[in-house]
Amino acid sequence: MTQSFEEETALAGTETEPDLAGTETVPEGMTAEFSSLTTPYCWVITEDLVAGYDGAVPSAVGKYGPPEAGLADLHEALCAGKWFRLASEGGEVHAVGRIYDPSGDNDRAPLDEVGLETWKATTIEYRQGGQWEDA
Repeated sequence: MTQSFEEETALAGTETEPDLAGTETVPEGMTAEFSSLTTPYCWVITEDLVAGYDGAVPSAVGKYGPPEAGLADLHEALCAGKWFRLASEGGEVHAVGRIYDPSGDNDRAPLDEVGLETWKATTIEYRQGGQWEDA
């Protein structure tokens, strides 16, 4: 039977703090090991700030891309993806979502695939270190 990390640390008589620096990205060599994506990336809209909740304007919540993405891809985006938001030039935020993009090559995909057409959004920002930053 194996011991847990906590038990091993207690036996050694030392307490260590985990090193969390750089934990927002998976090292490139390990991406394939952890990713269950069937597409190169996957994004999903989690909040439509224009539609509201009364049903008067159709909501984009649940829209995703690319079109061939499957349930496993959506799950990966929702569980491991990073937060993004789509906004107009004036700074008005239209939608919030999550994207899982192991390669980092598709950071504008939500803007290009849904933002421009649905809300005339011109900017995509990502949540990093507690702040929204342009892609």
